Amino acid sequence: MKKILNIIIYLLILAICVFIIFKYKNVFINIKNTIIKPKYNENLVSNDYKKSTNYDFVSINPNYTIKNKTDIKNAIYTYLDAGWDKYTIVCDKKYTNCINDVKQIIEDNSYLTDISNFVHPYNTFAKFNTGIRKDGVITLEKVKRYTKEEIDKINEKVDKIYNENYDRTKNTKENIKIFHDYIINHTKYDTSFKKDQLDYLSESSTAYGVLFNGKGICTGYTETMQLFLEKLNVKNYRVVSPTHAWNLVYIEGKWKHLDLTWDDPLMSDGTNMLTDKYFLIDTNTLLSYKDGEHDFDSKTYKEANN
Repeated sequence: MKKILNIIIYLLILAICVFIIFKYKNVFINIKNTIIKPKYNENLVSNDYKKSTNYDFVSINPNYTIKNKTDIKNAIYTYLDAGWDKYTIVCDKKYTNCINDVKQIIEDNSYLTDISNFVHPYNTFAKFNTGIRKDGVITLEKVKRYTKEEIDKINEKVDKIYNENYDRTKNTKENIKIFHDYIINHTKYDTSFKKDQLDYLSESSTAYGVLFNGKGICTGYTETMQLFLEKLNVKNYRVVSPTHAWNLVYIEGKWKHLDLTWDDPLMSDGTNMLTDKYFLIDTNTLLSYKDGEHDFDSKTYKEANN
């Protein structure tokens, strides 16, 4: 009888413990996280295309604890710039609206694109897959815009074009013109692209489409030019308006606009034409054309204001 009573008491105590654990699970987790802080983002290795450049709109911030919306933006930029596959950020306990703000940003593809425009083309994304836990631990993941196989093929082609066309007797601006002309002379605008389709589904929106198919849309022209700007060690990033994309280039101490798409106009008879109307021009000149395609957000692409 005593043995049975002991078993009953034991089971009762066990049941109470289980009840307490389930009921106050989050309390125990918080205590554990306070006493033993989990480690995140250990052993991350950046790829060869990391730029580590700070701009007026985004800057590198290796602190993964998020305290405000600016921290979210900079964490995403830091993650993309480094080329990591995954990156964990953690909401500060005092930042009560953190999860909602993260969701709002992640669901805004235009805003994510703005952030991505400051990184190397190979570190951009096709789409984001983000895991958000109730305790504020958030894992950033992306579907890559370029595959490793595409990058290897593009790099081989870019190196070949660069080595065959770079002129050591010319200055940086003159060499930019060489590659500006090369891309335009070997590419035609892809008229089959529909503006309402997702551009990452089209090879013409990438450097691969431009270099291997000879067809491109504005993002394809822009990213191809950017690869040569990177080879020339010229500071640059991509600018977008609601309907267009082009390069912003830091040359001779100033930021200038470079638009290969508009320097490769569509001719009614199908002939290929090369112009330099949009070759390294300042913002006042760009806006004076009033072409309806270059109305960019000056709060995002602040360097263009200089």
